[in-house]
Amino acid sequence: MHLPEYERLITALAERVAPGGVLVLSDAVDLTSDRTPDSPYTSVMRAMWRGLRSTIGTDVSWVPSYPHLLRGAGLGPVAAEIHVPPLQPGSPISRFWADTWERSRQAMVATGLVDDAAVDAAVRYLGSDACAALSAGMLTVWGWKPEEDPAVGS
Repeated sequence: MHLPEYERLITALAERVAPGGVLVLSDAVDLTSDRTPDSPYTSVMRAMWRGLRSTIGTDVSWVPSYPHLLRGAGLGPVAAEIHVPPLQPGSPISRFWADTWERSRQAMVATGLVDDAAVDAAVRYLGSDACAALSAGMLTVWGWKPEEDPAVGS
């Protein structure tokens, strides 16, 4: 998500995998699409992703393409799964997001999508029983490098 030349990098990594070996990649996947109901959480998450993109180049929009990119790099079979930890009051992931928003508050507010009051409301929302949202997930994808055909080397 922080790599501007991700296709080139994935291809280079796949080339370095030994025949029969596996390449495993994990990255954040954003689940706050335009169809996600508006809430204090979704507003702040959208501002966070935009702020991260404008400050350090984070782009999670291509992460769901990982399986296709691994296949395109010559790996196969390819598989993937997403882990989405539950947002519950006081849970580790809820504390993580609240801490992340505090550290990136300035960049989030600079997007114009939220103000300080909106960030504070989202932190309160995470700590409440009213929270009904999906955390960003962690996509893990893996692909195997085909075994070399012994007949080819003969």
